[in-house]
Amino acid sequence: MNGFTRYALKNLKSTGSIAPSSRFLAKKIAKTIPPTAKTLIELGAGDGVITRHLLATMNDDAKLTAYELSDQLLPLLEGIKHPGFSINNHSALELTNDFEPGSVDFLLSCLPIALFDEKMKRDLLQQIHQVLSPNGLFVQYQYLPKDRRLIMEYFPETKSKWIALNIPPSFIYIAKPAK
Repeated sequence: MNGFTRYALKNLKSTGSIAPSSRFLAKKIAKTIPPTAKTLIELGAGDGVITRHLLATMNDDAKLTAYELSDQLLPLLEGIKHPGFSINNHSALELTNDFEPGSVDFLLSCLPIALFDEKMKRDLLQQIHQVLSPNGLFVQYQYLPKDRRLIMEYFPETKSKWIALNIPPSFIYIAKPAK
């Protein structure tokens, strides 16, 4: 059993998962990065499976900031060496302290928002909306087809995709701010 799976089984409420993300899910998400994206964020980077795909896909001059709260998963992320990669070991609810309004081109949330209370969901989505550039892209993945209406309150242009080749199968919401 790998490090993430062991951690996930013990911390289901914070990971929302029982297994690391599949390479199929990671590739599908990485393909959504806009070609001009320079500032990227990954919330809930976990063991870095998706992180590595984002780094391999993004432009050479782009920067990716990963957020991860777990001190147990942090060493897995710290093992990733890339000149455009940094880690924030604090809450995603500090986005607006870390980034200027409209400064982020791509933001991926791997956080299990289906497990969050309504206030926390709204606080997070408000901060994501605030830091995302007008042409930016917000991607949220989760295992239950929940929260689409709530996401659409902040990001009216929202599409969803179903990824069957993942354990468990996943939904990806791809969202843009209102123009």
